[in-house]
This record gives sequence, C-alpha cells and structure tokens, in this order.
Amino acid sequence: MKKQSLAIIGLGRLGQSCARAIQEEEDTTLAGAVSRRIEPPAWLDAPLVGHISELAGIDAVLVCVPPDAVCGVAQDLLQRRLRVVECARLHGEDFLRHKAALHRAALHHAAAAVVGAGFDPGLLSMFRSQFAMAIPHGHTTSSLHTAAGLHHTLAAEAVKGVRKALALEQTARDGTRQRYVYVELDPHADPAQVESAIRRDPCYLDAQTLVFPVDSVAALEETNRGVLLERHAAARERRHAALLLEARCDETALAARVMLAAARALPFLKAGAYSLLDVPPVLLWGERGPAIESEWG
Repeated sequence: MKKQSLAIIGLGRLGQSCARAIQEEEDTTLAGAVSRRIEPPAWLDAPLVGHISELAGIDAVLVCVPPDAVCGVAQDLLQRRLRVVECARLHGEDFLRHKAALHRAALHHAAAAVVGAGFDPGLLSMFRSQFAMAIPHGHTTSSLHTAAGLHHTLAAEAVKGVRKALALEQTARDGTRQRYVYVELDPHADPAQVESAIRRDPCYLDAQTLVFPVDSVAALEETNRGVLLERHAAARERRHAALLLEARCDETALAARVMLAAARALPFLKAGAYSLLDVPPVLLWGERGPAIESEWG
C-alpha cells in the first residue's frame, strides 16, 4: 500500500491534532507543516516551513487555519492543483456559498476538495442525515455542551482543597456507571484526602468514581465536549420510532480524524468541491475500503 503524503497549513490545536493523527497511521506520512508563528514541537517528525511551495511530493493538504482564512488559503492551494481538505465551521446558506466558491475554483484548476470535513459540520452532519433517512417524517434536535455533570461538579468543588473541578460520566463496557472527576487543587491540598472526600460524598456513592488532579480544568474544558442528537418520528406516524446519539469526545481530535478520512477519499474524486454527504462512505477508508465493506457491510 502506497502511503499518502499529507501536508498541514496551520499548526494550532487542530493542526497539531492532524499531525499526530497522520504520524500514527500506517497509510499516511506527514510531508510537512506550514506555520510562521511557532517553533516545531519536539514530537513533529517532519519539516516546518513558511510556505507550501517549500514542500514537495504532496498528495493533499489539510487546512487548519481560522475560519475566516480558510477560503482564501484553500483557493490558493487549488490554484496550485493541490487537493484540499478543510473543516470551516459554517452552516446553512453560509456553508453552501463557501462550498460553491471552492467548487468553482476546484473545477477551474482541475483539483478536488472536501469541505466542512470536521466535527460539526462533518461527522454530525452525516449522523443527522442518516437519522433523517431512517425516520423521514419527524424532527431532529441536537445540543453541544461541555460533557460535564453540573451537580457532581459543584459537589466536588465544595470539597476543601479543590479550586476547580469537572465531573464527567460514562458507562463502561460492562454497563457500570463511572464518574471521572478532574480537580484543580490548592497548592497545599493533599490529593489523597481530596479523593477520599469526593468518593464519600453522597452524590458519588451510586457509581464508581475516579479522581484525577490536573494543572488546569479550564484547559480540559476546552477539549472535552458532549453532544446529544435525537430524531423522533412525527406524531402522525403509527410507529413512534426514535434514534438517539450521545457522545463525549475531544472535538478537535475527532475533527482531525475526520479530515484524515476525507483525505483518503480525495484520490478517488473528480475535480470539484464535495461535502462529506457527497462522498460515498467506503471512500473514506481509502484503499482499505473493500476490506472494510467486507467486514462491516
């Protein structure tokens, strides 16, 4: 299997997540990253340059710049006949106008692009459309939020020695409820005493509780997100079907994985700009598509 050589524009949180994802996979290699603002991280196993023209042998470019810069950067890359993946957070008419502009550029320069290939739009867009396909007459609600339990967070913050806390809940594979409590401690607090006090609190007695001291709860809140997506059949439907998706994730890391999947599809696409809804799902696995279809089809 030939490795796909990918470059990254922008090396902020999203760019670094993309770089790590590329380096972790066997079918991709990181050709380099473009950024003028930071020193290369020690773990970056690729050149860090000031302009995309300094890199060669690129199969596709992942655009990881702020939303207001995405269109200009992507158009410049398409003009160089480079394939592009981006995940600008645009919705509705704004997204359609953005996609149309990049589609014109991609057609003119005979290149392909996948747009809005992140978490939302992107992965959630695919789930929303599949839910609507399964229940065509109904309504969908979705909410994005920090994946925290407010009541349990406040209980942990009331413990002596805790400056700030974040309590998350999940269900283990065996069905056991677990609570992960991240605590930012006062300088002289005893972590063992704090952990014992939290576990003894009445609101924590109904689930397994794990306590983790961290340097910054605020930094943790930036990455941990929750999403609740529901689709309910219309009242007139005889069978009141309902679909529910509940997830807790690092939104940035998940967006990077979706961008990497979109890059795998690019060699199979004709010139133009595509959203994830335009791309056959099997292509998101690249050359592994037939094996995946055999395994899960």
